[in-house]
Amino acid sequence: MPAEFTCEVFGDSHDASRFSSGQANLDDWLLKAARGSDGRNITRTYVWHRGDGTVLGFYAIMPYIIERDSLTRRQGRGLVDSIPCYLIARLALDQALHGQHLGSQLLLSALMRIAQLSKAGGGRLAVVDASNDRAVSFYVHHGFEQIEGRPDRLIFALRSLRDRLMAPSS
Repeated sequence: MPAEFTCEVFGDSHDASRFSSGQANLDDWLLKAARGSDGRNITRTYVWHRGDGTVLGFYAIMPYIIERDSLTRRQGRGLVDSIPCYLIARLALDQALHGQHLGSQLLLSALMRIAQLSKAGGGRLAVVDASNDRAVSFYVHHGFEQIEGRPDRLIFALRSLRDRLMAPSS
């Protein structure tokens, strides 16, 4: 996470009223549904702000199960029939920050959080359902693999993240 941002669980001290990612469905979810979803322990929403509580980015994650037979043979090799995962249910950055490669940093923040959760409680994959072709390209660029027959659903093996983080620097 860039040093100028604080990342924390979305709470009453955060102001999302001016958040605008350019995707009304994501903005509306943050304003109208995130707190309720978190309150029912369906998701956990994390927000980025610069210390004043004004939301500049967010992601919501949740435990998830994906069936091995929905994956290719290679993707599902060696895994149980019902694979524990984490779904990146929502991820968005305020339009004022677009074009600065901060979306990549926000995704990395979500993946790091998921990696921590998987270390403590299990889980093999991060899963995302991309909302459009541009989002698919974004996730593929960051190492996610599409699922055959579901081009909008992508997976990321948490093992590969742990391997990258533990690799010696060159």
